[in-house]
Amino acid sequence: MTTISDLSLDLVEKIVYRVPITSIGAVRSTCKLLNRLCKNRIWLYLEEKRHQFLGFMVKNYKLCLIKFYLHGILDEEEFVDPSIKEIIGDSLLNQVDVTEVFHCDGLLLCVTKDKEEVDRTSLVVWNPYLGQIRWIQRPRNNYDRLDSYALGYDKKKNRKHKILRFLDDNMGNNVFTYEIYDFSSDSWRVLNITPDYDTTFFQRGVSLKGNAYFFATEKLRVVTEEEYTPEPHKFLICFDFTIESFGPPLPLPFNLYTGDTGTLSSLRDEKLAALYQCCDMAEVEIWVTTKIEEPNALSWIPFLRIDLEPFTGFDLQFQHDGASFFIEEEKKIAVVFHLDSSDQMTYYDSDHEDLIGENGSSEITCNDTAYIIGENGYFQKVGLGEGVSDPSPLNFGEYCPLVCSSSYVPSLVQISHQFAGDNN
Repeated sequence: MTTISDLSLDLVEKIVYRVPITSIGAVRSTCKLLNRLCKNRIWLYLEEKRHQFLGFMVKNYKLCLIKFYLHGILDEEEFVDPSIKEIIGDSLLNQVDVTEVFHCDGLLLCVTKDKEEVDRTSLVVWNPYLGQIRWIQRPRNNYDRLDSYALGYDKKKNRKHKILRFLDDNMGNNVFTYEIYDFSSDSWRVLNITPDYDTTFFQRGVSLKGNAYFFATEKLRVVTEEEYTPEPHKFLICFDFTIESFGPPLPLPFNLYTGDTGTLSSLRDEKLAALYQCCDMAEVEIWVTTKIEEPNALSWIPFLRIDLEPFTGFDLQFQHDGASFFIEEEKKIAVVFHLDSSDQMTYYDSDHEDLIGENGSSEITCNDTAYIIGENGYFQKVGLGEGVSDPSPLNFGEYCPLVCSSSYVPSLVQISHQFAGDNN
């Protein structure tokens, strides 16, 4: 039987180079030679990230590895279509439906959906590099599809990782309880927090340097029918996992209201990025932070602004309840992921609670799409394959292709129960 020692070093190196990043952890543990070569493979992986986005996304309820090639963009070179591969093999994640994914410190927090009870969800944390999976025990109140989550860590205790949970009122209106899960104790506890603002379940937060950032709006006071209270615009709040509390309201560089598209991203775990599109405008703005004094202050500068009307008319608004994006700072471009259904979907029949297409049929075919936008009016539409068929209009954002905003960086964080909280 042929073994590794029987092969030439050149051939072994070529084999290791073809190993997916999600399998390197298992390969490197087999022998000293493969361990050394896999470490070299990590450095090559990090070098590759300079020319392409390497990360994870949710597509058709499956967790996928995505490679988005950026090298030829803006240079009039031939565009290379992105590569999207479903996570398969020994991972239990290919056996469940995944609705959301959050990235922090090389770990992925996945929200999964019960195939029988659609409102019942579960949480699982995965370290792709080490191949470790940890199912999070249920709290006293079962998970609900309207709950929101964030992944972060305590910066003073050897990066002790935690999960923040926003318990919704089951109407999607406001949060009534905050809970936190501690990896080291394998338990949930209720936080004594009563903020003066509300968050919305469909606007996901983003992790940065162990903290998490969310859109929020001040609570509206109850008014009589004769009174009118204008809707306040939204702002940012930061949850500090070290002190387990929210900081003060932080300014946004635009006025974001209900119905507008607003979504957050992160850049190399160093900066925040925010995308904004008014609900009745074709112009898209993206801003990035220049200074973050977590969790108390930040400042913004414009990154990109583009008018989509010359390319799409006024038909394209990125989903206000499901858009996700990443940016490439050097090339000054952004890639926005969208469930493209404008060709077939025209109106909503409230009497029958159904979506009606142009031909009068309720059969809706949607396509996952990436829109590449850049300086000087650069625009390119890239198909990512067929999306979820016949989506429900009541929860449309759930069907959008969802990408983790930061390129994946391999991590040695142990998440198995016996190593919970350690960081080698």
